[in-house]
Amino acid sequence: MMNLSDHIKKRMKDNFLMKRNMPIQRDMKTLNTSSLMMNFGSFYIPKMGKSNPMGEDAHFISKDHQTIGLADGKSDWKKEGIDAGEYARQLMNNCLVVLDAKDREIVYPQLILEKAYLNTKVDGSSTACIITLTGESLNVVNVGDSGFMLFRNGIMVYKSSTQKHGINYPYQLGKNDHCDDSSAAEEFIIGVRAGDWVVAGTNGLFDNMYASEMEVAMKVIGEAGCLEPQVLAQVLADLAFENSLDYTQGISPYSQAALKEGYPIPIKCGGKPDDITVIVAHILPTQGHTLVLGNIENSYSFQPYLPKKSPTVNVMDPIVMKRCKPIKKGMKTLNERSLMMNIGSSYIPKKGKSNPKGEDAHFISKHHQTIGLADGVSSWAKKGIDAGEYARQLMDNCLTILYTKYMEIVYPQLVLQEAYSNTEVNGSSTACIITLTDESLNVVNVGDSGFMLFRKGNMIYKSSTQQHRFNCPYQLGKNSHCDDPSVAEEFIIGVRGGDLVVAGTDGLFDNVFASEMEVIIKQIVGTDQPELLAQILAEQALENSLKTEGVSPYSQAASMEGYRRSGGKPDDITVVVAHILPPNHLL
Repeated sequence: MMNLSDHIKKRMKDNFLMKRNMPIQRDMKTLNTSSLMMNFGSFYIPKMGKSNPMGEDAHFISKDHQTIGLADGKSDWKKEGIDAGEYARQLMNNCLVVLDAKDREIVYPQLILEKAYLNTKVDGSSTACIITLTGESLNVVNVGDSGFMLFRNGIMVYKSSTQKHGINYPYQLGKNDHCDDSSAAEEFIIGVRAGDWVVAGTNGLFDNMYASEMEVAMKVIGEAGCLEPQVLAQVLADLAFENSLDYTQGISPYSQAALKEGYPIPIKCGGKPDDITVIVAHILPTQGHTLVLGNIENSYSFQPYLPKKSPTVNVMDPIVMKRCKPIKKGMKTLNERSLMMNIGSSYIPKKGKSNPKGEDAHFISKHHQTIGLADGVSSWAKKGIDAGEYARQLMDNCLTILYTKYMEIVYPQLVLQEAYSNTEVNGSSTACIITLTDESLNVVNVGDSGFMLFRKGNMIYKSSTQQHRFNCPYQLGKNSHCDDPSVAEEFIIGVRGGDLVVAGTDGLFDNVFASEMEVIIKQIVGTDQPELLAQILAEQALENSLKTEGVSPYSQAASMEGYRRSGGKPDDITVVVAHILPPNHLL
C-alpha cells in the first residue's frame, strides 16, 4: 500500500517538473485587490535644529503605492566638506521618481532601491529602508541601521535586523570605494494583520528608545483616546530626542551596543544625539476605510524643534522612571502560553551510509518549545577535521544548557553564547535556535541555516542569510578566521495558531524554492504530521540536489555572484517542521 509521503510526491511530480526551469514566485495582490491598507504619519527632528533644518535624514510616504522609505546620510562626510544629507535626499527623491514611473499596482522595493541608487550621483552615502504593503505582507528591502518594528496588540513582535561593519559603522549606499551597493541589501517578507502598527525610523530613534518604551507610549496614548499615526510619530520622536540628550545617566540601546563592543562607561553612556525620523503606519482593513490616492509626500522639511506635546498625552513620566536599566517585557512561562509547537524532523546525510552522521546536527526540546540546527562547514575536511563533530557538540551543549538552566523561559542568544564557549573541538558551523514564547518566535541565527514561516500555505517570512561571500557563511568556531556569537542576528517574529515553521540547513534552502514548499504544504494541509512533512521536504531537497540541469536557489544565487552553475547542490539536508497550535490541541 502506498504511504501518504509517496502518494503526495506522486501527485506533485508533474507540477515540479513543469516549473523547475525557472524560479517560481507567488502572485502578489494589486492595490485594488488588497484586503489591507496603511494609514501614515511621520515626524522629523534634525539634530542641529534651526542651524541645519534639513539635517541628514530623508524620508518619503507614498499613499498611492502604500510604500514608505527612509535614509540616514552618514555624518562622517562633513569632514570632507560634503553634506551627506544631500545624498539621502536625492536617493529618496529618486525612489519617488521610480515609483511614479511605474503603475500603481505592484511595487518591488528591491528594484526601486536598485534604480534609485544607480540614479543618485552626488557624493556621500546613506542607509536605506523601503517598505511596501502587498496583500497581507510587508515587502521590505533594508541597508544599514535604519529599519522598523512591528507591534501587535501593543506588543513588539518583530524588529528588523541591522547591518553593520562595526559599531557606529553601518552598511551604507554610496559610490565611494568604502561604501556598499544595493546588492548588500537585506530583502524579506513579513506577514501582517489588521490592527498592527509599523514604526519605522532611522537610528536616531532606535539608538535612543527601547521597544518596551514604545509599548508604554502606545498604551498611554491609546488610553488618552488619540492613538493616531501622526500623534504617535511625534510623541516617539520627542521621546527619542529627550533620551538622546541624557549623556550621563541610564542605559540606552546605543550605550548597550557600545558596551557589548568593549567601550567602557562613561565613554558611551546615555543617549546619542542624532537626526530623528519616525514614520508610523497603522494597518487597517480596506473595507470600511477610504484609501485616498494621488497623495505622495516627500518629507525632509524642518519640523518645529522640541514641539510641545498635547496636554492630554502625558507619556514621559512612566518611561523616564524606567530609564535606569534596560526594559524587557515579560515572557510567559510554559504553563501560561496560548500556543505550542508540535515538532518533527528529518535528516538525510550527503554521503548516506558511508557517513551516516554527516556534518549537520539538530535538537528538539518539546519541553522548552525550542529547536536548534547547525551545519558543520565542510572545508575543514581538507585539514582532516570533521566539522560535523563541531556541529554535534555545539547542539549537544545547547541541550545541556537548556535542561540545566532554563526550565521555563528560554533566551536563545544566551543559550548559544554559553554553548559556543563550551564547544572546544576543532571545526566550525552555522547555528540557528528558535524558541516559542507565547505568540512569538524568539530567534538567534548565525550563517545560512534558518527558517521560513508559512501561513495558510503561503510563505510570509524567510530569515536572512549571513555570509562573508558566496558559499562562505558566517560560522561559529575558535579559529581566527571564524566568527563568534556577537555576529548573530537576534529577532522576534509574531505567530498565530495554524502557522508552520520550516527550519533547515542550506541543504534544504539551496535546493527547494519557497513556492515548491507551498505546493507540498497545501497538499497535506490539515494532517498535522510535522514529521511526515519534514520527511517529504527532505526527500524533495535530495531529489533536486542530484539534478544537473535547471534552476535552483543555489544556481540562482551563484549566477547573481557571477558564477555559472546549474541544477542543485548535493549536501547534508536537515529539516525541522513545527506546527503551531493551541496547547489543548496537543493533549
